[in-house]
Amino acid sequence: ALERVYVPNHSTNNVTVIDPATMKVVGVEPVGLSPQHVVPSYDMTKLWVANNADGTTKGSLTPIDPKTGKTGDPIDVDDPYNLYFTPDGKSAIVVAEARKRLDFRDPQTMAVQSSLDVPTCPGINHMDYSADGSYLLATCEDAHSIVKIDWAGRKVLGTLDLGADAMPQDLRLSPTGKEFYVGDMMGNQLLVIDGGSLSITKHIDLAATGGLGAHGIYPSRDGTKLYVA
Repeated sequence: ALERVYVPNHSTNNVTVIDPATMKVVGVEPVGLSPQHVVPSYDMTKLWVANNADGTTKGSLTPIDPKTGKTGDPIDVDDPYNLYFTPDGKSAIVVAEARKRLDFRDPQTMAVQSSLDVPTCPGINHMDYSADGSYLLATCEDAHSIVKIDWAGRKVLGTLDLGADAMPQDLRLSPTGKEFYVGDMMGNQLLVIDGGSLSITKHIDLAATGGLGAHGIYPSRDGTKLYVA
């Protein structure tokens, strides 16, 4: 694959392609309406651009060939705000944020396999799996909460209220696999969650060091750090 950085541009409906060696823009690829995230496929043969059209129209997934950096034909998909894959690789999970729903789809064709309605989780958007892959946690941006889901059994296991002032965004399992970190955008903090008991174990203040609006969380390549955007 080419060494490239792909930046989805929400308001101009395209993806900027950057060569990180030269820090130059080497391409601008048109995609669908309101691209949100760029996600590698489970088999690493392509990148998917999630164009959710802000939940107002159907939306689409646009494939990118990582060997060329060029886009392919988009696939119509309802409200793909975010995209994940099950640990066994048998399903893609389209996070339909505006629909309060997870759509399980064929990881190649994106045909619908089944859907899980999560009516108690308005604004469902980011998620991650437990270390053993038995369940996932997902953030509910508009309900200041987190939902725990048995993805194999397609059922909700529980909900954790984070407090009325919280606005959870990205969620990541720690490199040790022992806890989850959640970015609280309005609280300017990270919340540490025990997924087993579904409880908050720690609050990490980011505002004291100028960290306002915690959103994305990304691990370093060696797994020793988490970077909070």
